[in-house]
Amino acid sequence: MRQRYSRQLQNVHDDLLRIGSRVDHGLADALKALHNADAELAAQVVAGDREIDRTHQAIDEQILELIATQQPVARELRTLLASSAIASELERAGDYAKGIAKRVSRLLRQTPIVTAPAGIITMGNLAHEMLLHSIDAYVNRDMDIARKLAETDAKVDALEDELNATLITMMRNDPATIESGLILIEITHMLERLADRTTNIGERVIFMVSNTAEELND
Repeated sequence: MRQRYSRQLQNVHDDLLRIGSRVDHGLADALKALHNADAELAAQVVAGDREIDRTHQAIDEQILELIATQQPVARELRTLLASSAIASELERAGDYAKGIAKRVSRLLRQTPIVTAPAGIITMGNLAHEMLLHSIDAYVNRDMDIARKLAETDAKVDALEDELNATLITMMRNDPATIESGLILIEITHMLERLADRTTNIGERVIFMVSNTAEELND
């Protein structure tokens, strides 16, 4: 029975890493589609999100079964609850990657086509870096990595403010760019929200390791 229980716990861990990997690739491809104006790649990101949703559902079902049938002790219960929350955060991060890809497709249908400012790619790379670090913090149960997410999150927030000001100025100076500008503002907001999801993961890692609540996102 104990071996089966250990196997089930490992399955939850493996599925969580599977979601993380898919979100990682989805976000990377969404940013690549934005940078290269690649509508086909953007469409692939949208289609790939379904598998993330299915794996998230499977994790929740496994965790509920484990809690109901195995009555895990305090540390194991904390790990299961944190894993469920982290899976939800990753699933939402995947939704944002999909949302960015959808907006890339919309952006490429506009006339004139507006090239995404370099700052958006920088912002996206920072959010992607945060995603990878949050997964690393979970794998290694590393609270230091988790806490450092807050520093990068502050940079993402500052970039969003700068980019939105730049895009608003662009739309004022050239009304033909208004629709594209609004789409790009939506993308910056999604990147900011995705970055927030990674700090939420960091908070769950800290809870899982230390049994203490700590806010990383002001």
